[in-house]
Amino acid sequence: MKKITATLLAIVATAATAFAASLYAISEDRPISYDELPAEAKTFIENYFANDEVSHIIFDRDVISVDYNVTLTSGTKLEFNSRGEWKEVDTRNSIVPNAIVPQAIAEYVKKNYPNREITEIKRDHTYIEVTLKGGLELTFNKNYKVVDVDD
Repeated sequence: MKKITATLLAIVATAATAFAASLYAISEDRPISYDELPAEAKTFIENYFANDEVSHIIFDRDVISVDYNVTLTSGTKLEFNSRGEWKEVDTRNSIVPNAIVPQAIAEYVKKNYPNREITEIKRDHTYIEVTLKGGLELTFNKNYKVVDVDD
């Protein structure tokens, strides 16, 4: 019985190692040119960051997703999904373009934090998170209701 158990454990360990190695082989991070970005990502950059230049772009593929990480010469970082839709805009300490911020969130920030501007915005299927100058983070649900405040 011990021999069978040891053999089964060895088989499971070998299979797990092979599976982990195959996942690692699927992951890929590599620099790409601007021309390789999805059209929607290029349009976004041209519309909202026309006065900035692209420093570099990293194509980031893992097991379940593809992302494009763009760094502009100003230090602004942009992240796009496989379709070129923006996921994150981090302007460091400058201001996120108003047209990117949903109107309900912009109004909430203006009313409740009138002396602070949005320097970063992230969106997911279930939330949008904004960071204000000074580091205050506000998380909104998909209906633009505040669900978390983190300073």
